Amino acid sequence: FQQKVLTALDKTWHPEHFFCAHCGKVFGDDGFHERSGKPYCPQDFLAMFAPKCQGCEHPVTDEYLSALQGVWHPQCFVCAECLSGFAGGSFFELEGRPYCELHFHQRQGSICHSCGRPVTGRCITAAGHKYHPEHFICAYCLGQLQKGAFREHGDKMYCQACHNKLFL
Repeated sequence: FQQKVLTALDKTWHPEHFFCAHCGKVFGDDGFHERSGKPYCPQDFLAMFAPKCQGCEHPVTDEYLSALQGVWHPQCFVCAECLSGFAGGSFFELEGRPYCELHFHQRQGSICHSCGRPVTGRCITAAGHKYHPEHFICAYCLGQLQKGAFREHGDKMYCQACHNKLFL
């Protein structure tokens, strides 16, 4: 009487004794993967040894992007705030996460109080807000304000002359 045997990993096995070193499942048609001389089912091998996506934390098995000290599924590498992709491939990093330009600057507090767009160059900070220099203007005459010579009234800024004309 002859028993079935199989050869794998330079050893001979009874089929019922050749199973995953992690879950104990006998290998079927899916085959097995080897690590450090031990056999693993494909699911456990991926879960234990494949690199994990920085976005969804699932194993990365085929296409991937390498960024921010990790690997990402292409569909997972999106702005951490709005979940949109990066047109042109440029992104901003904050605390290890990718952001589009708008949400990066929102998180940094560098959004122009007047136009709502990121302030990337020269910046005026007044009354707790940031402005593009060209948007730091009088709410009445629309003239450009100077850093030390403006008056606040409500949530608006006025040049000294307009403030005096309107409110004094």
